[in-house]
Amino acid sequence: MSDRSPQDILLVEPSSLSGSIIVATARQLNLPVVRQVNSVRMAQQRLSHQSYAGVIVSLDEQEQEAVALLEQVRNDALAVSADVPVAVTTTQVDASTAVKMKALQVRRVLIKPFKVRDVIATIGLLKDR
Repeated sequence: MSDRSPQDILLVEPSSLSGSIIVATARQLNLPVVRQVNSVRMAQQRLSHQSYAGVIVSLDEQEQEAVALLEQVRNDALAVSADVPVAVTTTQVDASTAVKMKALQVRRVLIKPFKVRDVIATIGLLKDR
């Protein structure tokens, strides 16, 4: 895989069940490959060495760390492009979170539980910069 034209999507999702559903759905529908990690720390390691076509980050268990990761991405502190398309998943969004997500140029917020078609649309949105 060339760093100039990454194809894979990185999914940061602590829940193995949610993550496996997203990964399997992408595989079955011949969407870009979705690579799951279960922590922000693992995502930082991956993103510091490899570029991705898009990033999906769960805000539920590690919101502060997830926001810090997105800030690193936007500040061009990682191997991934600073303008990489980003989506987040969460169980709820309050006004302050919405403002943060807008400032971090998050393209889509998926509210859990989400429908499979929403995940498909999100992966499509991320791959079509």
